Amino acid sequence: MKQLAIFSLVFLFVGGCTKFGKNMTVKGRVLNPITGEKIPNAPLIMYRSTLDYPSGKKKVKETKTDSEGYFEISKASLSKCYLTCNVTEVGDYYPIGWEKKDDIPLFDAFTISIKKGKTMHADYYAVPYGELKISIHNVNCQGANDTLIYKRSYVSLNGISVFQPFTLTGCYDNDGVFAKVPSGEYLVEWTVIRNGTSNDYTHIVSVPANGQAYYNIDY
Repeated sequence: MKQLAIFSLVFLFVGGCTKFGKNMTVKGRVLNPITGEKIPNAPLIMYRSTLDYPSGKKKVKETKTDSEGYFEISKASLSKCYLTCNVTEVGDYYPIGWEKKDDIPLFDAFTISIKKGKTMHADYYAVPYGELKISIHNVNCQGANDTLIYKRSYVSLNGISVFQPFTLTGCYDNDGVFAKVPSGEYLVEWTVIRNGTSNDYTHIVSVPANGQAYYNIDY
């Protein structure tokens, strides 16, 4: 009878954990989605919401990516949990966030809402920064009505907006300065309006990871 009672208690404990404290697992990789370059040693933190901390979050598990950028994190929990990645702790990266897939419930672009009792597969994206300098010179100025409309868009990945277009007038002349931007390819577009005539131009500028790119516009 004593052994039966102990077995019953163990059964109830295991059954209770299975029923109420379901295991949750996330597997994936942290990488540069443009080049496929791995990002090792990136910290991934699983946390739950709580009123016990000023931040409203309590860390329940942490891991890091291996030498190939892969990770696996698992935890049995009664509470709803979330997963984030602090890729900026291991390098100068522009964080893009989790890959958007139908079976991955995102709390926001940088946070996964983990499913209880499930093994999820999710990749986190980030690209290194580089520097870009655009120099603009009106070398054929006809007066104050000369106009240049400048646009720049990031074309290596969809959904990243890193620059606002602007309009220049008159005899503009500026060498520009290097600015920190996500590495990758940019579509540079500009329109010159002079004496009632409009001309459009385009060019692809590649910014290397941790390097510099320079482009000059003479109009």
